[in-house]
Amino acid sequence: MYDVVIIGAGGFARELRLLLPDCLDESKYRFKGYLGKDQGAGPDEEARRLTLADPESYHPLPNDRFVLAIGGMDHRRRIVESMVDRGGRFVSLIHPRALVASTATLGNGVVIYPFAVVSNEATLGDYAKLNYYASVGHNSSVGKYCLLAPYATVNGFSALEDEVYMSTHSTVAPVVIVGCGTKVSANSAVMNDVAPRSFVFGVPGKCVRQVQFQ
Repeated sequence: MYDVVIIGAGGFARELRLLLPDCLDESKYRFKGYLGKDQGAGPDEEARRLTLADPESYHPLPNDRFVLAIGGMDHRRRIVESMVDRGGRFVSLIHPRALVASTATLGNGVVIYPFAVVSNEATLGDYAKLNYYASVGHNSSVGKYCLLAPYATVNGFSALEDEVYMSTHSTVAPVVIVGCGTKVSANSAVMNDVAPRSFVFGVPGKCVRQVQFQ
């Protein structure tokens, strides 16, 4: 029996908690608790009661299996790498109502919500997340730690480099490369290649460089 520990204790983490029974075999996995700051638990009584420790100080046990539920792009990689360095092992959550092509390639620790789509010969990097109705077109790739909000769409033969955030209803046109660390605003359309650490907004998307995420 493996103990599932969700890294995070906010809304994202509590949302994932409700999806666990659909994604994991309950004869093999049981929910253990959250890792997060005390204030991250908010008004949820279960989250307060089951917040085990700060993710930076928790020592993984052999039967622990972790799920990443931190939305802040500037923290996702750092916390995962720190946990892996301490021996932590991650599990993927792929909801049965998601559509994932048999020819798709999925990295370690991915999270795929209901009604998301990963099409033919698409690739998801480690710890990528697809929210409700997000879609990755055929022959496209999504890099490590990327986060696609509800209804975000990556069209065919496109590529998101690592740590890209696509907000709700944003779109990447076919055969476009989006550079590492880029943030795409809601309802925006990325029509051309984008340099790393850019901010894209509007239709067609206008691009400005950003120093760091806020």
